[in-house]
Parts: sequence; structure tokens; C-alpha cells
Amino acid sequence: MDIQSFAKQHTTQISATIALVTYAVSRKKLTPAGVLSGVVVAVIHMLHPWQAFFWLLMVFFLLGTFVTKIGHAKKSHLTQSAIGGVGGEGARSAVQVFANSGWASILIAIHAYLIHNNTPFISSVIPGVTAGPHFPTLERLLPIGIIAQYAAVAADTFSSELGILSKQEPFMITAPWKNVPKGTNGGVTVDGFKYGGLGSSLLVIVAISALTFAPPHVDVHPQISVILIASGIAGSVIDSVLGAACQVTVSDKGTGKVVESPGGTRVKVLPGGTRVQIGKDLLSNNGVNFVMAALSSLLAMGVAFVMGLDLQAVKL
Repeated sequence: MDIQSFAKQHTTQISATIALVTYAVSRKKLTPAGVLSGVVVAVIHMLHPWQAFFWLLMVFFLLGTFVTKIGHAKKSHLTQSAIGGVGGEGARSAVQVFANSGWASILIAIHAYLIHNNTPFISSVIPGVTAGPHFPTLERLLPIGIIAQYAAVAADTFSSELGILSKQEPFMITAPWKNVPKGTNGGVTVDGFKYGGLGSSLLVIVAISALTFAPPHVDVHPQISVILIASGIAGSVIDSVLGAACQVTVSDKGTGKVVESPGGTRVKVLPGGTRVQIGKDLLSNNGVNFVMAALSSLLAMGVAFVMGLDLQAVKL
């Protein structure tokens, strides 16, 4: 397919991407590298014949932007920035974009390849033996993994951005009896889990609607919907456990507030400085998000496989 044909077939998607890029740049929601990576991810989603995945990406970005804005003034004073000033979410970097959509992009590329090569090659040497890339079970399970990854990152975004506004005192997920400052990695609230369930449910509803009404039209079993929502909520839990076990939390000695670094990178702690860190420094925030997305996706596919459920296009 040449560029002209691609543009003609994806006019609506390209227009939507341009509109979101324009919005992200004008409102400083993405860094220049973040914009470029976002376009790359969008194109990968466009290359898949199932339109639902592209619109799922768009809705995730819009919902994520929306919940980030809620209570922004209050959230900016609950933590502090590693580079000075108040905390809060800044422009998202390329690494953050890939951390939240990279795993889905990988699965989408694999699924698109399998769809285009779903007829096995027949061996001319040994009758009845097939060769080549033909994995029908994987082909039917991958869409579940793709949706589950977005349900998980949506649940994590909602629980993080809205849970921090809760009046409840956060507690460490690995030590429920221990209260921690807002913004602590591994710190959770009951309200946060509720918001995570809301985020997961919204993304799954969007996914089911898009799969049902957009080409090539895919039937979704009710049990799959439950698996997807549950995997999203599980993703929020996994993220908190990983944060508590594998991610360091840095706080300021003077204010007691958690210190956040722009772009989800590690916060530098100098010997004898005003910052103190707790926890193991094994993963950055972006690393935690990517691992969480992958594990949630694999969990959903595994449960669906055991239950004998899958997703495939309706044969008309």
C-alpha cells in the first residue's frame, strides 16, 4: 500500500490524529518527542484493519487528559517537582507515551501480521504438513490482550489522578496498616480503586461499542467484558504492588511531600541533601507502567484461554 492509498483509506483517523496533535501542542500536553512518538503509535494503530483499536487509543488520550485536569490546582500542591516549584503532571514525554501504549502497539503489529498471513503454507515435501506463521489461537486472543492493556492503563490513570484527591489517608498496599503521604509509590485508597474500576469500565465500553459497530464487526461475549474490566482493575493493583516493591519514593525532608520528576523519570538524591528515599530503585515510573500493562494484558489472555473465549471478526 502506497502513502496516497493509505491516506485515502484513513482520512478520518488522520484528521483525528492531526486534531489531537494540535491540541496537545497548543496546551503543552506532550513534549516534541512525545508528539512524534504519539504519531508513530497512532500510525501503528491505523495499520490494523480493526478500526476499534485506533479509536480506543484516541479515547484513552482524551479521558487521560480530562482526569489529569480535574483538581489540577489542588494536586499541584500535594507533591513537589524535582526541578523546583509545585508538583503535578507536566507535558508527557516519548517514554511515557510508549509506556502507556507500547505494549498494545506490539500486540497490534503482531495481530495485523497474523491476520494477513492466516493461511498456512502447505509443505510440498511432506504431504499434510503445514509451515509458516499460522497461530489461530493466538490470533483470536491478541485482541483481548490489546483491549486489556488499555483498560489497565486507564484504570491506573483514573486511580492515580483522582485517587490522590481523596480525603482518605493513603495506605501502603503491601502494608495496609501503614499510612503514607499522598503520591507515595504503592500508596492506595479505597476511592482510588473505585476510580480505577470506573476508568477500566469506560474503556471497555468504548472498545465493545467500537468492535460491534466499526468494521470488520466483532462479537464480544459478555464474559469477555467482565474479564476485560477485571483485568483493568487488576492492572491498577499490579501497578501499586510494583510501585511498592520495585520503585523508590523520594520525599523532601522539610515539607514531607513526595518529590516527582518530569516525564516519569527517576528523582536524583544527593548525599547529604534535603531529600530522602525509601524503597528499592529497580524500576522507574515508566518502567512500572509498561510492566503493569504487559502483565494485565497477559493475565486477560490467559484467563480467556482457560475459559475458551476469544475475539474474532464476524464472517459475513
